[in-house]
Amino acid sequence: MTADTEVLWRDLVSTALVGTAKRGVPEIEPGSALGAAAAAVGHTDPAERLLDLAALLVVHRRAGRLPGTGAGLPPRSAADPRPGVPDRARARLRVLLGSGTGERRTAIAELLPEWLAEARARGCRAPEPELPALLDLARAHTELREDVAALAGPRGRWLAQLNPDWTWLTRISAADLAPDGEIWEHGLFGERLACVTALRKRDADAARELLATTWRGEPAEDRAQFLAVLRVGLSTADEPFLEAALDDRGKAVRAGAAALLSALPESAFARRMADRARACVRVHPAMGVSVVPPETCDEAMRRDGIAEKSPTGREERAWWLGEIVAATPLAVWTEIFGETPAEILRRPLPRRTAGDIRDGWARAAVTQGDVAWARAQVGRGAPTRLLSVLPVTERAVHVADHVREHGLSEAFQLLAGCPAVWPEPLGRSVADALSQAARESAYPWSFSGVTGLAARSLDPGMAEEFAELAAKAGEDGYWGRAFGELAGTLRERAVMRGEFGG
Repeated sequence: MTADTEVLWRDLVSTALVGTAKRGVPEIEPGSALGAAAAAVGHTDPAERLLDLAALLVVHRRAGRLPGTGAGLPPRSAADPRPGVPDRARARLRVLLGSGTGERRTAIAELLPEWLAEARARGCRAPEPELPALLDLARAHTELREDVAALAGPRGRWLAQLNPDWTWLTRISAADLAPDGEIWEHGLFGERLACVTALRKRDADAARELLATTWRGEPAEDRAQFLAVLRVGLSTADEPFLEAALDDRGKAVRAGAAALLSALPESAFARRMADRARACVRVHPAMGVSVVPPETCDEAMRRDGIAEKSPTGREERAWWLGEIVAATPLAVWTEIFGETPAEILRRPLPRRTAGDIRDGWARAAVTQGDVAWARAQVGRGAPTRLLSVLPVTERAVHVADHVREHGLSEAFQLLAGCPAVWPEPLGRSVADALSQAARESAYPWSFSGVTGLAARSLDPGMAEEFAELAAKAGEDGYWGRAFGELAGTLRERAVMRGEFGG
């Protein structure tokens, strides 16, 4: 439509709004084809003439409009060279994704995670027809996202660009995601985080330098998450960047920088904390251990991430002491005491400060990933945090011992921290504890979480053992039904593994 006809259309609309009694019907230049057609409209009633001219102009506008070119086709997805899953395994996935409401919840909790892990371990790609359903499911169930993202591969990321509901996929780091400058400059936060995370795994220095290019312009909450990426491949080369982050405006950024620097025993930050620790804790051959907490929280301490007020309500001097201990490299304590971690932990400490110091050592073992200190402290408090530092097999042995000694009443978090499939000693201790609970007619609901965890974590070879327990307990009682369902799930898992072949 030309500019003239656009003006004419607006005039007709304006006249219609105010009425022909207040405004005359616009005239059309007679020299054009439109004007010649308008001259044939011979109504003397202005309202009728207005409507006829509007109808004529509508036809004129449509007749003169060029057809649109339409939206361009999106670029093709990158090829995924990985093999597909076997047909039987794919059929199983369709069943898991299409189960009824109650069955679907059970499948998601007990069977689908293992199916995804098995397919990922075998280097397979997700079946393309089922990929949209998997992406939808992982949107609601965040615990499935890492495996779904790995199986989705380039096809999944291609789909995520076409559907806003699947943008969560851009927040999952992928090994083959290139450090694209366009993504870093203009991408969504999740895409940028995935980009710098993937780069950090390949080239730690390049990732840090990429962060530095836009650091000052990032929001504080984004800076804190970007900073956490540096834990991968952390080295003394990161110290200047982290030292500068101690002066950041964001509290979370400062705390994150302090935590990372405490894991660098050669850093200036670690030396400052070590000096404070030596000033607070002294070992006297005759008098034992003396502890003098800081008198004040000075500006230098605040810069190094020690809050002046305890968020937990602890007495201030005790809080400052605990923060210093937690941030001091653990090697400093073996130097101060001249003993191994196990020997240090057996030493008596002043009762008033013992809890703060031991809690600080536990936190330091987790932050610094020190297996020797974690091993020495297991069973002395904060077991879940400390167990996360130990190798998987050793962790399972400790949890098995805990279950045998204390039962299952407080073991859920410990069991959840042990990757499936549980090693034989741990599986045996859980099976024995469940059997004992049934014999003692323990209150069943307190074990529902553990039985659900056991269904997806026990070795499927234990299915027949639980089938026998179900028969002994009787099908009408809770324990009989619970053991029967557990045996059924274990059998199903065994069949599901076989469907992948090999």
